[in-house]
Amino acid sequence: MDDISKRDLSQIPDSELTAEERRELRRRFEEFVGRLRKKEGISAPKESEAEAKQVRRWDPRGMTQRH
Repeated sequence: MDDISKRDLSQIPDSELTAEERRELRRRFEEFVGRLRKKEGISAPKESEAEAKQVRRWDPRGMTQRH
């Protein structure tokens, strides 16, 4: 069998992918994301930072008041 890293998997429907092909696609995706982060200087968000963000409810009355 040929090298799976060289194979074109883009034309195979998801329902027909083997476990090995799914792993290879996931590996390619992770490699792609890693390259983008390295190129753009973006780090992966830390879970603690994501959990620390709080969403404030929008209050139109607050827009009229000056602080």
